[in-house]
Formats: sequence, structure tokens, C-alpha cells
Amino acid sequence: MHYSLVSSPVLGFDLVRLRDGDSAAEVLLRALECGPREIAVLAARHDPQARASAWETVRRAVDNLPQITDVLHQVANGLKHDDFADEVSGARVEDGVVRVLQTSTIADADALVRLVHHDVFDWTWSTPLAGGPRLRTEDAGRAADVLADAAVSAYLGDRLPDHVRRVLAHPYLQAVRDLAPLPEQPAGLGPEQAGVARVLDTLRRLDGTDRACLRAVAAGGRPSAGEWASAVHDASWAVHLSDRVRTAAAAQLLAVRAFRAGGLDAADGANGLWNVVSGVVHAEVVADLLSSDARAVLLRPWEAAFGPE
Repeated sequence: MHYSLVSSPVLGFDLVRLRDGDSAAEVLLRALECGPREIAVLAARHDPQARASAWETVRRAVDNLPQITDVLHQVANGLKHDDFADEVSGARVEDGVVRVLQTSTIADADALVRLVHHDVFDWTWSTPLAGGPRLRTEDAGRAADVLADAAVSAYLGDRLPDHVRRVLAHPYLQAVRDLAPLPEQPAGLGPEQAGVARVLDTLRRLDGTDRACLRAVAAGGRPSAGEWASAVHDASWAVHLSDRVRTAAAAQLLAVRAFRAGGLDAADGANGLWNVVSGVVHAEVVADLLSSDARAVLLRPWEAAFGPE
């Protein structure tokens, strides 16, 4: 599976379950904020020789990274052939699935690289003529490499040796010193920015009671899978039709950072809390366009924990 800005909640689901996923989200937010000046600064730090060596190690780590579909298949086969399969309880199966969700990803590091080069940096590519290949400047390609390498360094985390992570992240960290800091709350979150900002601020400031409430809601108050999926589909369609794909992606990446800042972890993400958070964020991004029924479905768990705004 590939990551895309259109499916940013899926990307967020993987990032909140990775140890350094919030750092990867920060790099991607930086990539979304890039313009010509930022590209020049990032490209100047590109080190092709160092990254070529590092990527030999990355390739081995990518090959060993478990994918959700593969691991779930193994779990299913293990239960199927268990001598005590008839005695397996629903709770045991659910625990196994949650463990899988905590240790595997939907896509992989290659998908993250493609996301940076082709989705986030889509504006750097020329429009093909007469079916010819798309083209871009060398600086745009180098800048995308620097950003993608830093994102992969965080994405793979302790699956990489420390020195390899440093090689991958070093050009980005050097470039960032010459760039303006990322604002905690970017201004370009669309016409419904105030609603998105309220959700993110609440998430960042969670205390123990808040976390307990959210966990209880996620465990016991989920809408049916079909109802929730339909509402998310409606929100995603509204995002697409209103040309807010990049806006929604930025909001989801900010939510990843706020999720971690609020003390939530990989287990919370695997247990359904990310669905609550990403759903309400998506609903707020298109609050002016989403039907009242779909909006109510996505906001219901959040309002059960914190009350209506």
C-alpha cells in the first residue's frame, strides 16, 4: 500500500504507533511548508555519497519491517492451527490483533519516500507534454531527498543503527538551522481553522483524567465500523472536492504531534484512539461542508469525552 496526502489519516495511524512517529510528522509538516527558498536551503545540504551508504542499511531494515496484512495473516493461521482453537476467546483474538497493530505498519519506508517526492512535492514537477516524462529541477530532487531521509530516519527509529540515523537526519537538521521555525499552529488550516485549533489544543493539554475518558470512550463508545467508515469517506470526499487535501494532511500531522504531546502512545493508537482523533480532525477541516449526520458520527466519541464545544 502507498501513503498519500489524500489518505493522511492512514499515515497518521502508522505514525502514532511508531516510537518516533511524531518526529517524522514534523519533517513532513516542514515539507508541506516548503517553497523555493526552502528548497534551495535543503538542496545545499544534500550529501549523495553519505546517503547512498546509509540506504544500504535502510534497505535491509525495510525488508524486515512487518506489514499489518502479513502479520494478521500469520496470526489467523496460528489460531487456525492451534490445538486449542475451539477454546480461543474473543478477548484473546482481540489482544493478538492489538499487539499486531502496535508492532506493524500499513505501508513502509519506500511509501514514505514516494509521498515526499510525488505527493508533498507535486508542485515541483512540470506538466508532461505529449505523454512525455514529468520533470523537475535537480534542487527539487535533492531537497526532497533530504526531507525523505530525515522522515525515514524517524519512521524506522530503533530499527536502524544510531550512526545510520544520524547520517540520514544530519543534512535536514543542518538545513533547519537556516530556516524559520515551524509554528506550533500553522495559519493555513482552512476556513474552519478555529475548530481544528480547539481540537489540537485540547489534545496537547490532556491530563490523566482526560486520557482515561478518551480510552474509555474508544473502548466502549465506538460507532459501528460501517457507520464510522461511511462518515470518514464523506469527510474525505469533502476534503477532495474543496481542494483541502494539503490542509487536511497538515491537520492530521499536527494531530500526530498533539497525540504524543498529550501523553497518548502506540497502544492507544492501536486500540482505536487514533480513529477518534483523526475522525474529529477531519470533520473539523470540512465542518462547513460535511452533512450534519456524518459530522455527528465523527464528533460523537470526542463529545462523549469532553462534551460539545
